[in-house]
Order: sequence, then structure tokens, then C-alpha cells
Amino acid sequence: MHWIAFIAAALALVLAKLLRAPEKSRLVFNAVWFASAFVVTVFTIRVFSELEDITRPTVYDQFVTHAAVQARGEPDAPLVVFVGASYSRNAIDDEALTADFRAAGYPHRVINLSLEGASLQERDAHLWDFMRLTGIAPDVVFLEVSDEYDRDPAYVFSVSKFSDRAIEQFDPNSVFWSMKGLVQGQCDGKAACLKAWVLLKTHALLNWTNVGMLATGTPIEDIAPSPAFDPQDVRRETFVMGQDDINIALREPVSVEPRLGPSWARLFRMDQRERLQAAGVRRIAYYYPPVLSRDDREYVAQLCAGELADYPCIAPIDSELLTQLDGDVWFDERHLLRDGADTYTSWLAGQIEQWGALQ
Repeated sequence: MHWIAFIAAALALVLAKLLRAPEKSRLVFNAVWFASAFVVTVFTIRVFSELEDITRPTVYDQFVTHAAVQARGEPDAPLVVFVGASYSRNAIDDEALTADFRAAGYPHRVINLSLEGASLQERDAHLWDFMRLTGIAPDVVFLEVSDEYDRDPAYVFSVSKFSDRAIEQFDPNSVFWSMKGLVQGQCDGKAACLKAWVLLKTHALLNWTNVGMLATGTPIEDIAPSPAFDPQDVRRETFVMGQDDINIALREPVSVEPRLGPSWARLFRMDQRERLQAAGVRRIAYYYPPVLSRDDREYVAQLCAGELADYPCIAPIDSELLTQLDGDVWFDERHLLRDGADTYTSWLAGQIEQWGALQ
């Protein structure tokens, strides 16, 4: 058990001594004392856990510690960090992309910091965990954008309710942005909105009262490192699209008309850019790995032409890329197999160089 547990236990014993069983006439007085003691204990645990970089250990934290090892291994190399969800985790080979950049004369080290089902807020929190852990501001940060995550400000509830991962992410900042999206009606009907509000309040309470922190909390540097890139070699059993279906999906034309994302997501990205730039990040860019859904590709292409037109923004609508992916390179409708990841990583290197994002 971490030493913070001993401090909390000692504090609890002292308070227990002060808060003897109440007499009837002192019920209100003792209730106030109990509430005060609870607040002090919660605050104490929170302060010491933040001072010691203690977190609820998740797979994402393993990616952060692995990324820190990479960054420290090459302290003079500028960093390019890709932050996304499973699309990026399966599609971006950071070692191969680093090799491609260096072959083109760039000294950058690429880091993939992506996890399946990671909401915009969860990705942002772990990017900042990485920056705090290393004391390094990346030279360039590439942020994944997609319709699926822009539409749902409480996305984690669809993949991991009441897990350490879900509880961990609902700090005040994440709660603020989730509430902003829900207030704007970013949920699928009244029943879904009500459910999201109940879950949001419950998870926020669990986070703010540090439930489980003393039992599972671990200093982030003690978490075993693991790389984020997760190449797949065999298509998912439930993926039944044939070659003709894939061919048709990849050749559906997209309409690239400028558009804005949902208000909450657009404002979140604006706030995120301001914070990253203030921390020393030189350039911020956006991207989305290839998927078979025309609508999903079109959404990002339209964001690139509209909301994100002032930033490097790489949508997967290039006909040359899609032609190369017209084969047995798909894990499922939204994720690539290893061969597809190799193709996309190589193409992405060329697109980034073309944009001049590293210059």
C-alpha cells in the first residue's frame, strides 16, 4: 500500500476520535464535523496523489510510460505525437513512420498514443500526462478527428462504464466538456440523454471522492510500459464484406463541402489548441485513418475544408491511397490489418512532408 494510505488512515483515526457517537442534542454538530472530516480526507488524498503522480492504472497509462521511455531514449529528437482511438492504434506504425521521416532528412521521433474507445477528453488527459511525465512539449501533435467521437461527449459510457478508466477521466475539465455537449443535445434521444446525465454524475462523484484510489492507485512511472501500435494479422471473424463490397465502398464519391463540427467538439478543439500552444507545442495538425464508410471519410474531409482549414488536416480520401487499400488489408469496416497499416503509414509520411508540417 502506498504511503498516502497511511496518512489517510492516520487522519481517519484522529477524526474518529473526535467524532464520537453523537448525543441526540449534538446530531447536527456531529454531522457537520463528519462532513468536514470527509472533505478534508478527500482533499488530502487528492493533493498527495497529484503530487506523487498517482493514477488509477489503465492500459492508456501503459502507453504513456512507453512513450516516455521512447522520448527519454532520444532526448534531442523533436517529437511527433499521434493521439487517437483504435483507428490510429491499428493503423499508425510509429517506428516505421520515424524511419520514413529520417530517411527524408527529418530528425523526429514519432509516438503513437492511441487507445480504442478513447474519448476526446481521455486522449487529451493522457497527452498531458505524457508531457508532465517527460517535461517535454512535442514539436508537432496530430489529433485524430471523426464523426463518431464528435457526436458523443460521453463516449466512454458506450465502452467502459464504471471501470478505472471511466472513473479516471471524469475530472472537472472532462465533466465540463461532457456537460457542454449533453446540454447541446449531443446524445441519441431523451432516454440516452437521461442515462448519460446519470452516469456522468455518478462517475464524477466517484472521481472526486477518490473511490478506489488507495486500493489501486499507482505512481505512473511504476506502470509497466507497453506500445500503443497494435497490428492485426487476421480479419475479424464478424467482418463479412467481400472484395466486391470493399471495392464499391472505397470508390463511393465524397462531397467535400466545408463544414463545422458540433459546437462542443469545435470549442473543445479550440481550447485544446490554446493550451498546447501555451505549453510549447509548435504545430497542431489533424488526421483520420482510412475506413470503409464513405460518410465517415466525408465528414473528416469536410472538417478539413471548413473548421480545420487553417491547420494541416489529412483526410483519407486520396484515390491513390484507397486504390492501394482495395484488397485483403482490412481487419473490419473501420480498422486495417498489418499490411494496410504499412500502406497507410507510408502514404501518411508523404502527406505530412507535402504539407510541410515538420518544417
